[in-house]
Amino acid sequence: MSTSSKSTLWRLMAILAVFALVVAACADGDTSDDTDAPAATDAPAATEAPADDEPADEPMDDEEPADDEPAPAAFTYAMGMTSDITTTNYWAYYNADSTVYNSYVLGGQSAAVFGIDLPSLAVVPSLGVGLPAEAVQDGDNWVITQEIRGDATWSDGTPVTAGDIAFTYSTAKDVGLGGGWLSAYIYDEEAFEVALLSVEAADDTTVVYTFNGQPGLGVWPHSVGIAPVLPEHVWADAVAAALGSEDPVATLQAEDGQGTVGAGGHTLDTWEEGAFVVRNASENYFGQGDEVVITDNGSFGLNGEWLYGDGGGNVITEYTDGPYADQVTYSIYSDQSAAMLALVNGEIDYWINPLGVSPGLRDQGLTAENLSIAVNPTNGMRYMAFNLRKSPGSYKGYRQAVAYMVDKEFLTQNVLQGVAFPMYVMVPEGNQKWFNGEFADEQKAKYSGLSEAERLAAAIEVLEADGFSWETPAVIEEGSIVSYPEGLIDPTGTPVAEQEVLAPPASYDPLRATAALWIEGWLENLGVNAVANPTDFNTIVAAIWPGVGEEITFDIYLLGWSLGNAAFPTFHEAFWHSRYLAEVNDGNNSTGFQNADFDAAADAIIAAQTEEEAYANMWAAEAILADELPYVVLFDTPITEFYNSSLNFPFTSTISGLQFGSGFTSLATK
Repeated sequence: MSTSSKSTLWRLMAILAVFALVVAACADGDTSDDTDAPAATDAPAATEAPADDEPADEPMDDEEPADDEPAPAAFTYAMGMTSDITTTNYWAYYNADSTVYNSYVLGGQSAAVFGIDLPSLAVVPSLGVGLPAEAVQDGDNWVITQEIRGDATWSDGTPVTAGDIAFTYSTAKDVGLGGGWLSAYIYDEEAFEVALLSVEAADDTTVVYTFNGQPGLGVWPHSVGIAPVLPEHVWADAVAAALGSEDPVATLQAEDGQGTVGAGGHTLDTWEEGAFVVRNASENYFGQGDEVVITDNGSFGLNGEWLYGDGGGNVITEYTDGPYADQVTYSIYSDQSAAMLALVNGEIDYWINPLGVSPGLRDQGLTAENLSIAVNPTNGMRYMAFNLRKSPGSYKGYRQAVAYMVDKEFLTQNVLQGVAFPMYVMVPEGNQKWFNGEFADEQKAKYSGLSEAERLAAAIEVLEADGFSWETPAVIEEGSIVSYPEGLIDPTGTPVAEQEVLAPPASYDPLRATAALWIEGWLENLGVNAVANPTDFNTIVAAIWPGVGEEITFDIYLLGWSLGNAAFPTFHEAFWHSRYLAEVNDGNNSTGFQNADFDAAADAIIAAQTEEEAYANMWAAEAILADELPYVVLFDTPITEFYNSSLNFPFTSTISGLQFGSGFTSLATK
């Protein structure tokens, strides 16, 4: 075999394929979702009710005019989505069904004591009064006594009380809900060094949280303080029935959530599966009328009181809570081109999409006279994940070898035509507060600038060190590849089986669909039989999260995460800590990664008493991930979004764009 003839063939095919894929993204598609979803972290923002992984804009969602200004006319805020929701049940959404589309629609069903404001990323009160209360030591335990507002009601007019908060905690703990519930309420004393022992209602407006140790910032307020709260009067009977059943989790999650009351500006009314979702405005939204002011010196004001800063500097954002839209609708479109056409034609006001508008469709938005544009940095990543439960993914040398073979610079600049930028660490550069540029540069230097022969040689070295061999070894002479290896054999002497690379189809994300083709080729160049398989989201999710106790058999998948709480990232613990194994509790640890040193570093992030301490431990955790590589983070793009120019927002510059605030359904006016 002549030098790199094999590589040239598949690369030529893939280059041709990428143009076909981009065209396909503009002309055809399916109804796939993406895991750019909330995680106990992959969660994007909930517009009206913040959750632990969903930076929310509560209580600063919406705008109400001053008394001397005419009120905005009521209107229907029409959105489009290219994937449907999968449940109307908030308990299920926050557990195993934590997709981004579920978060867009269901996020506003819950309440929370505190939220993360967009765009400021400040911790702000929602149900809470003032800023988060301090923990006080009481013997061996630590206690937080938090006052909540007494005028808050659910959408049916029933008061929101401290009892609802205690009920939600008890439900998560007693039913045994995992996923986001476990990371939000920290209820497992065996799993957490500092656990939440109890939540009690001292009275209707006083919540008492008791911990078995001093809670760190990642616990209070950035987990327990922003955890979802659901109404006891709505769910008490269903929870009681679930607790009396053989499978409490499945029984509770099987309940229909359509028409149930909520706490946000809009409440879920109707879901016509595969067609549309309708949310109606709540006349009892307790945040309505709240006034917010943010200045460029970091001051944050709520209802005339400065919660942060002294109000100095120039006002950059001010608004009054709504909602203004009397109804929010979500129409389901078959593919990206159909959604974009609906936006251009004025059938919808906004196409809500975790990826923003793909490059192949942007010209339509830029030339449409009725559309405005918002471009923002992302708080997310697109990545490749290995299954560490079986060979070859269980071997670190194999994962490291694949990382060497993936040429991110070539992929993003040459193949993807510069529309994406390579990533080398998990924390995105868009989150400047937590990004470590020095460590990112070290990782970039390790993998970029290598020739094809250098990549292959480095990959062979780590594979051989781990005990791998080949039926036919590679031949590399004088820095050139004479022939590629064939027939990779794992350390047990077993030939490596064909590796399936699952990725969303081009109709959903041409970038990942294209990356999967190239990864297939890079694996082939390593002596691995591989096949890229474009697959819709629900099929990928079923392979990754088949259910508690079920075998997880995928090889490799490519998906993405929106990384939730940018103010205090806790996704390292949520994605890779051994307590969140997908097969154990539907947690976000899909790869099966288990590493005691990483667990300790991740625990230290959430236990940190200062942001400086959390930062140090975050990057200790990143260093372990960079070596162990359960994920190979690939790339991301700035998020580009279009919306109808008749739609008005008090701000459009915010991390991860309008979609990160679920389209700001209570803020929008016309």
